[in-house]
Amino acid sequence: MGKSRSTLVVLLMAVLVLLVTGVIFYYLEWEKPQIRGLDDLAMIGQSRELAITFTDMKSGIRSYRVSLVQGDEEHIITREDIPLRGTFEKKVDLEIIPANIGVKDGAATLQVEAVDFSPLKNSTALRKELIIDSSPPSVSLISTSHYVNPGGTCLAIYTASADAVTSGVRCADVLFPGYPAEIGGKTCYISYFAVPMDVEKDTPVFVVAQDKAGNETLAPVHFFVRKTSKFRQDKVNVSTSFLSNTASKFQGKDTSLSGKTPLELFCHVNEKLRETDNQKIYSLCQKSEGRQLWQGAFLRMKNAASMARFGDKRTYLFQGAEVGKSIHQGIDLASIRNAPIQAANSGKILWAGELGIYGNTVIIDHGQGLSSLYAHLNSMSVTEGQDVVRGDVIARSGQTGFAGGDHLHYSIMVQGIFVNPIEWWDAHWVGDNVELKLKQASGSL
Repeated sequence: MGKSRSTLVVLLMAVLVLLVTGVIFYYLEWEKPQIRGLDDLAMIGQSRELAITFTDMKSGIRSYRVSLVQGDEEHIITREDIPLRGTFEKKVDLEIIPANIGVKDGAATLQVEAVDFSPLKNSTALRKELIIDSSPPSVSLISTSHYVNPGGTCLAIYTASADAVTSGVRCADVLFPGYPAEIGGKTCYISYFAVPMDVEKDTPVFVVAQDKAGNETLAPVHFFVRKTSKFRQDKVNVSTSFLSNTASKFQGKDTSLSGKTPLELFCHVNEKLRETDNQKIYSLCQKSEGRQLWQGAFLRMKNAASMARFGDKRTYLFQGAEVGKSIHQGIDLASIRNAPIQAANSGKILWAGELGIYGNTVIIDHGQGLSSLYAHLNSMSVTEGQDVVRGDVIARSGQTGFAGGDHLHYSIMVQGIFVNPIEWWDAHWVGDNVELKLKQASGSL
């Protein structure tokens, strides 16, 4: 009996020791908080947005502190003491403005600290050596004559200081990058930008330059709108046979479309597939070469009638009811069936293949963000990466993709955004708006 009692006491003592040990390990955990969000930080400019995440999945975050240390002085950016347990993750969004807290340009240390709720007060401190640079890059607009047509193209020429790592023209919140070029023995930047179809005299257009620290400089581009273009409103009656033809074309290429009615498939192609294809075109055109590959006015398809214009606002009707809308992003040109298609100007083939609503398509890069597109082709005689010369036969016309008859859909893009091709067919326009500007820029440097 005594031996049994002794064994029981030993067991109870062991359980008690385990319980006490468990309690100690629970409350006296040694895991330190984690800090994320500083990996890419090397410089801070006039201001810098920073997102820092503090985590501690055991006892939670007790406090955190963010500061900039310069010399012997610490400048507090933010700090917080959290009164209650239970905050296991804390996300802090900061805007650091060195001038507001007395930090000057030069070397500094970002110091980030966190303490958890363990009785041991486990802490983590990260220090990031960085540079404070509040001096923005400089830019100077060289070109002066910026006459624009709605939906057209404009060229801006400017210089930027050596500390600018990115620059271009921001038009209506879209950035068109600048490409370096030697003009008059000096490095300048050339930026073609797409003019919105609804451009107004107060549409924001700026040359933008940004340095490594994120400092940004804006220089306004003053422009004059030549005329207010009235793009056509066009109602297109969709026939049952066209719906059936569209369904047969696209259902065979995408099994996920099986089961849709011809009308449902038409709406899918006109809306979702059109958006997907245009995004692909935009992505392709970002690969443009940095030098000019073209010369002179662009060629228009020989002996071809214009069937649809750039900017036509189409409303599709089926049995009297509206079933969709679109804006025509090029010019439709019709000649004989299977007509030869020439490269409108010299360049490099970016794409030669099937492209959704555009069917068989060729895209030519002409350099510095400028490209041309040839769609609905019956056949193609070029391959991706091939160099072509103005006038080379690259394809034959057809009615592939979202086309109802044999024709060429022809587009011009600036950095992947569609613009009116008519300007680029006009030797007078090219002379005044591109060649003359380059010549005047060379004389002014």
